[in-house]
Order: sequence, then C-alpha cells, then structure tokens
Amino acid sequence: MHNDRLSGMSIWIWQWLPIGAIVGVNFWLAPSASALSAIEVGKIAKSVTVSIDSENSVGSGVVIRKEGNIYTVLTAAHVVRDRQAQFKLTTPDGKSYPLTPTNIKATTDADLAIVKFQSSTNYPIAKLGNVETASEGAIVYVAGFPLATAAINASIYNFTEGKVTANANRPLAGGYSLVYSNNTLPGMSGGPVFNQAGETIAIHGKGDVQESNKTSEINENIRIKTGFNLGIPTNTFMRLAGKLGVDFGGKPPIVVATNPPKTPQAVDFFLIGVDRFNRGNLGGSIEAMNEAIKLNPRYTKAYLARATANFTFKRIGAAIADADLAIQSDPNSGLAYGGKCFFLSEFGKHGEALGVCNRAISLAPKNAMVYNIQGLAQLRLRNYSAAAADLERSIELDPKLYYAYNNLAIVRNAQRNPLAALNLARRAVYIAPQSPATRALLGQLLVANKDYRQGLMELNVALGRNPRMTEAYKARAIANRAIGNTAAAQIDDRLAQQYAFTSTEGFIDDISFLNQ
Repeated sequence: MHNDRLSGMSIWIWQWLPIGAIVGVNFWLAPSASALSAIEVGKIAKSVTVSIDSENSVGSGVVIRKEGNIYTVLTAAHVVRDRQAQFKLTTPDGKSYPLTPTNIKATTDADLAIVKFQSSTNYPIAKLGNVETASEGAIVYVAGFPLATAAINASIYNFTEGKVTANANRPLAGGYSLVYSNNTLPGMSGGPVFNQAGETIAIHGKGDVQESNKTSEINENIRIKTGFNLGIPTNTFMRLAGKLGVDFGGKPPIVVATNPPKTPQAVDFFLIGVDRFNRGNLGGSIEAMNEAIKLNPRYTKAYLARATANFTFKRIGAAIADADLAIQSDPNSGLAYGGKCFFLSEFGKHGEALGVCNRAISLAPKNAMVYNIQGLAQLRLRNYSAAAADLERSIELDPKLYYAYNNLAIVRNAQRNPLAALNLARRAVYIAPQSPATRALLGQLLVANKDYRQGLMELNVALGRNPRMTEAYKARAIANRAIGNTAAAQIDDRLAQQYAFTSTEGFIDDISFLNQ
C-alpha cells in the first residue's frame, strides 16, 4: 500500500458561598514582570492548576483566591455547565473535593465560571496578568489535565508551550479573543494560560477537540483540527468579577477598557476567520480573511489562512497565489515559503516545490514543519532516503509533530519496512489520538498487514470523526471483504467512489503552520 495522499493533506491542514474579607489574593493585573524560564513557569503552573471532572466530562481550572479556608477557582463555564452532574475538584496534591451547584457560579457574558471549595491545606494562589502585554509571537503556556486515552489510562497533568497567534480587541461569542498555538488536549479547557512572567493571562477554552462524550456544540458535523486554541483573557474576567461575586476589597485593579474599540482591526477579522474555519465555514473564513487583508495588506498569516481555506476547496491555484502574496508581504518568512512549497507539491510540481522548500529552510532552519513539508515533497518524488532524512530532522526539532511521524511511516512502508511503519503510525496516534488522519493511516497499515479487525477499529474511529476520507473507505472495504462482510465492503466501495468526486481525498487535519 502506498498512500501518501492522505498524510500529505493532513500536514497543515475552537445558594453561593458568602464572601467576607479578602485574604491571600493576587487579583491585580500587574505590569508584566521579567521573563522566567519555562521550568520556572511550569512549577508555578503545576502548583495552581486543578482538575474538575464528573462522570461525563473533564476540565481544568486555576486557583485565584483564598479567603480563610475557602478557595476560589476560575474555569470555563462550559466545563461545569451540567448542573445535574456530580463534579469533583482535585488539587495539585491529589486531594479531591466534591462540588455542588451552590459552589458554582457562571456568567452568561462570557464562557467563565467560579468554583469554590473548602480546605485547611495551604494552596498557592495564581497571579493574574494583563493580556494586553501578550503581543503576536509572545511565548505562552497552557496547563491542565487531559482526558485519559487508550494510550494513557489516567488524567495526567500537562504543560505545553506555544505562541500567541492573535490578540484581538473584539472578542467572539463567549469572550474569546486570545489565539495561541499550544498543543492542547481534551480536558484542558478551563485551565490557565500563562505568560513568561508566570502570570495567568487567560482561561483556555476552545481547543481542537471536545472535552465530553456528549455531542459538541461546535463542529457538530465536521471535526477539523485547526492548530488554533482560543482563550478568554483575564481582563474580561476582571470586567465581570462583580457579576461573579468576586470582591476586590477596595483595592482597585489596573484599569482595563470597558468596551472594545468601535472600529474593527485586522486582527479582529483574523480571529473571526479562524473561528469560522474551526466551525467548517470555509467560505465565511475566506470572507473574514479578505477583510483582514483589506485593513492590513501585509498580514502574512491572513494570506496563508486564506490559502489553506482555498486549498480545502480544491482551489490549489488560488492557494499558491495566496502563498505568493504572503511572500510579497514578508519576503523573509520561512513560513510563507513553506506554505508555497506544500501547495506546489499538492499541485504536482514537486521539483519546483523542493526549490521553494530549500529557500524556506534557509530562512527558518529550525522550523520542524518546513522539514516535514520538504520530506513530503521528496516522498511524492519517491526519493525515500531524502524524505526520511528530512522527516527525521523534523522529528528531532519537534518530537511532538505527529504529521512527521505519519509521513515517515509512509516512507518506511514504501521501503518495505512494515514493522517500522506501524511503530511510527502508533506513535503518531499516541501523540494525537483525536486526529482522524493518524487513526486512518494506522488503520490502513494494519489492514495492509492483514490485521483486519484491529484495522477496522482504527478506520471506524477515523471515519467517525471525518467521513470524507476516500482511502480510509478503500482500506475498510478490503478489511470487510477479508472477514466475510461483503455487504459492508460494497457500501464502503460506493462511499469511496462518492467522496473521490465530491471532496478532498484526505482532509485538512491541521493548519497549525500559521502558529510557527
């Protein structure tokens, strides 16, 4: 089996406890302090991040206040929206505290809620920072407790580093206005977003996948991993603190604007475009990026976002044109050249793509994604040794870049090393268990190795998350025939034919290249 199309398209492609005097509060939006190391911020994060879960949901939160032996935790409202559920809160020392509806208070003005618990243990309190200091490209960290998976059967604290992609003035519904690139997992919603000073500047909310076994209110019919995560700034919380029953005790915080600017900025339209892409509204995403570009003709990431949406529509020529505009807007952007390399390769111009990739690497020699794209171009040319070298370099630069593992698995399979291919595909699933692309590739490799029942399990998961993957239907048809399920195989044959003409053969699993 040789299916580089699937992985290629998955490369790039959101009664209340009484309040008395305030004790032990770090509420003020202080000016940003000097930068700490990631290890130092990680220690702070681990000491103030809690998990909040019930039988049907998982989430996180951050301790922001202590009054006597009553602690206040800030989280996302959707984490605790099921008032019939029996929630429990688990602190960093492993102690659990039951929560009742009287311990929870949410606001309808933003996706924020306050949770209270009582304990004689002395827990650290998070310091809140001002999100206005988080400019595009600033390093941020997200902490939380991901949902257990088949690979990891317990919820284990997770701390990830990323960069701010956009910090909009006009928030989306729910108060979301901060966009960042951190790799997050289900269960981390409600967790804190930290700046380099170790201050909490936002509450993580919308990620790439849902945190519950219930139907998601976002992306009900289409699951597209965008590589973008959205957070609600602490500044928004400060404006709503009174409605949530939070008293500053007469000590005024740093003044924040009560209303966003009346005139929308380019970044505001970029945020709208990201949100629409998350929801599968690709046409609407393009419209929003058009507006962003009108306001800022040098908005490189907006050109690349529009290119990705055009690519999803199979407008590869338009995608290449947008990549050229991105290069014109920033001739030193390795990211823009990397985008053009990918689109050229998808257009079948593999030789030209390699030349563009060389330029991208010269501009961004430590960008794992660019090496991944060049490896893909080499793969398309069947230069397997060169492809493997590029993909191994990509993994060396970013050991969590699951796209590179996926592509390297395809290379090893083409080199007739099925065991290595399976191990790499399993590693990709371990890193990104929610990705349909990783599941689909693993399923196809299992089927190719005659492990039909296990392959069917993986393919069923993949197609359940994205029902438009032609090659996955083909592999499932083979597996169904092998186990004697001819009727199911015939259905898969028809579906494979249908989607071969009506949609992309694979699908865009990620556009996190915009966050590089």
